[in-house]
Amino acid sequence: MSNPRPTLTLTLRRTGGTSLQNFLIQTSPFEWVVDEPFNKNRIWGHLVKKFREDKDLEALEASIDLLLEEQVNIKHCVEVVPFAVTKVLIKCAMKHGYFFIVLSRRNSIRRLRSLFMAISTDAWEPEHEAEKYPAILSGEVEPAPINLDALVRQYRGDQLRLGQTIFQLRYQKADYDWLVFEELYQGEEPFSVHAAKLAARIGIDVSAEGWDWDKLNESGKQSSCQIEKFVPNYDAMMEILKEICID
Repeated sequence: MSNPRPTLTLTLRRTGGTSLQNFLIQTSPFEWVVDEPFNKNRIWGHLVKKFREDKDLEALEASIDLLLEEQVNIKHCVEVVPFAVTKVLIKCAMKHGYFFIVLSRRNSIRRLRSLFMAISTDAWEPEHEAEKYPAILSGEVEPAPINLDALVRQYRGDQLRLGQTIFQLRYQKADYDWLVFEELYQGEEPFSVHAAKLAARIGIDVSAEGWDWDKLNESGKQSSCQIEKFVPNYDAMMEILKEICID
């Protein structure tokens, strides 16, 4: 299979899909930049900071266009930057022949629970949890209370940004696949089937590869379950999520 394309994955924080990303890293001939490179304090975060200050869309587009000339694979969270940044990113990616992946999660309650538990404990990765959770479980450290007003704003804002992103892809007639976490890892077809179909869409042949597909499956289990009772207003957070989330 010839003519593989670099990928731009558009998603929300805590959507999952680590296995999907690992699969693409291993199969794609294009280099990967750090996860979510436009986030604050990441490799391209300074471009967003500059745009917030000067609102110069032409300068932003010129900078992003230059970066995407290298045709690197990118995973981008659409809710953490002004939508103008995502819009320009899509435009430049279209110019440079990218294939787009939208990755969402049907269960917003689990996604937002995961996000706000990470904010409460400042444990964003498994290694952070291994470092911080013992002190929480022993009572030495108390997690910060959940900001319930921010929780509601986050849900509403996330839905808006995801909708804006889909609209922009369709408006620009982009070639994209919309993948859902639950279908990838908990659906009727195994992850290997979804991965092979996606690889074909990108232009990558994985038929001859000897993949250990079991290692690329995700259960979606959240290790933060063990510290639920230590978060001061955890129950209030869950009640609000059950009320506002439509899924």
